Amino acid sequence: MLKIGKFNISLVNDLIGVKRDPSVVYPNVSKTDWDQYKSFAQNHDGTIQSTWRGYLLQTDNKNILIDTGMGPGPYDHTKESGQFINNLNKLSVTPEDINYVYITHTHGDHIGWNINWDSGKPVLTFPNAKYLVSKFDFDYYSKNTNEDFEKQIIPLKQLGALELIEGRKEIAKNVFSLPTNGHTPGHQCLYLETNIKEKIVITGDLFHNEAQINEQFWCPIFDWNTVMSTISRLGLLNSAYKKDWIICTGHLSDDKAIGRIKSNDEGFYWDPI
Repeated sequence: MLKIGKFNISLVNDLIGVKRDPSVVYPNVSKTDWDQYKSFAQNHDGTIQSTWRGYLLQTDNKNILIDTGMGPGPYDHTKESGQFINNLNKLSVTPEDINYVYITHTHGDHIGWNINWDSGKPVLTFPNAKYLVSKFDFDYYSKNTNEDFEKQIIPLKQLGALELIEGRKEIAKNVFSLPTNGHTPGHQCLYLETNIKEKIVITGDLFHNEAQINEQFWCPIFDWNTVMSTISRLGLLNSAYKKDWIICTGHLSDDKAIGRIKSNDEGFYWDPI
């Protein structure tokens, strides 16, 4: 748990993602370019891999979930079921305790526990929560839909739990949405202002791999618009470096999930805390 000022932030992991060859995820990046990051940004077999997770933010007697992982599964690459709810319970928090579910974007690995399906009927996993979703994502994927969106986002509206947001919006006191479009049309980070002038940003999929801390122009195949995602990544990561913000990442391993951006003669690097 990270405790700063009035904020308590905890990782809520779901599962480890699929191993992939870097050339598949970053098709415009050569093997030679990857070589300098092999020791810390790749597995021993040369693959890259993400952790599927969300975060629990506790502040002012509110429980706010940021993203809800991949979902129950089970998944072929692990033969295991998602552990999101089990890991939330380990924090002594139940689904009924959640006040808000803040969705950074509507890709399947960030919305998978929004809805449980019971005999073909959608049921809110977090029955007392308002689900906060970017209006830009909702509008775009309503017209360009996919199975994850149909099963995990559309029912939120039908069940009266959906709140569409756009721009900078105060979610709770000193907790703001922060538009970072590009990975999806409405991708949004969460920005926290502490009472000790510390700034914290929960970044969703602004970047996926530790190498992107220095290689900020590298874009994965998952980005909806690479120009916009690059502009968002450059802007936020450079602000985070200059102002020494704490960053809570969407997909780095547990030991590196939260940290700051530092620099040396070779460029920017990740400094876990």
